[in-house]
Amino acid sequence: MIKVLLIEDEVDIRESIRDFLNFEKFDVYTAPNGQLGIKKAEEVVPDIILCDILMPDLNGFEVLKQLMKNPLLHAVPFIFLTGLMERTHIRQGMELGADDYLPKPFTQDELLKTIHARLKKQTKQEDYFKIRIDHIKQEVAEKLIRLQTEIEEKKNIISEYSKNNEMLSKQLKEKELELLKDTFNAIEVNNKLQEIQSMVKNKLQHAELSEESKKILSELKAKASTRSIIWNNLTIFQLKFNQVYPEFITTLNQLYPRLTQYEIVFLLAHLMGLNTNQLADLFNISEGSVRKSRHRLKRKLGLTRNDDFLNFIHGINQKSKQ
Repeated sequence: MIKVLLIEDEVDIRESIRDFLNFEKFDVYTAPNGQLGIKKAEEVVPDIILCDILMPDLNGFEVLKQLMKNPLLHAVPFIFLTGLMERTHIRQGMELGADDYLPKPFTQDELLKTIHARLKKQTKQEDYFKIRIDHIKQEVAEKLIRLQTEIEEKKNIISEYSKNNEMLSKQLKEKELELLKDTFNAIEVNNKLQEIQSMVKNKLQHAELSEESKKILSELKAKASTRSIIWNNLTIFQLKFNQVYPEFITTLNQLYPRLTQYEIVFLLAHLMGLNTNQLADLFNISEGSVRKSRHRLKRKLGLTRNDDFLNFIHGINQKSKQ
């Protein structure tokens, strides 16, 4: 049932309108003045308000001002019942938020049509806002679905990247291990060559050897010369290193273009984690020579005595990955 609040100080008019609207199946609430009208409106939250303008204590304009401050009531259709039909009064009421005016005296039919017209307009507005709200809800739901789809797609992409990174990381570790094995194989070959050279040198010192034997041993000593074999191993080492760290040598050459092949391989071997003893075996030099080479290379790279050589090399490796 539609709730109507009637605020009217004249008893005869108030009761007449109340009885008529009750007969028309409206649920009617009444108030004899503005203060009680505001209180009743807050209690029942009516569907429409009918209010006289000229009332003692608080007139209709003041009632409307107070009701407009209440968020539960400011959208309720408000109709003035008045004998004041001057332009200024109408304009004042409309500026305050009144929806319509019904001049006194009015017929029951005029009252009923005015109420139904305002309620119909209110219903249309409510329907419009309901449609708008439903449309917004649908848009939000669609956006949430798209967002969830995008999130799932990105999660799948991240998962795929993660799998690829794990695979690449595994492959890199395998190549690093392979490179280390090749490096230590080269060290072992160099050590064997040194043993062979030492054995041949000792044999050549024996006077009882025939000239033919000495000639054969001399040729073997020449062929066992480690220099060419070492450089061949270092070249292979450099090529295989480049497979594991494809951008490191490029970055190194860009930053320090004057480095020799020996110095480049020297740096690569440090990046692989070889210690001084292993470096000495790899390059077929003494450990003292390794330390001297490291000191000379630090100076060439612009490092001081206190600079950490390994941190510097790993820093270049980080730059090569960027």
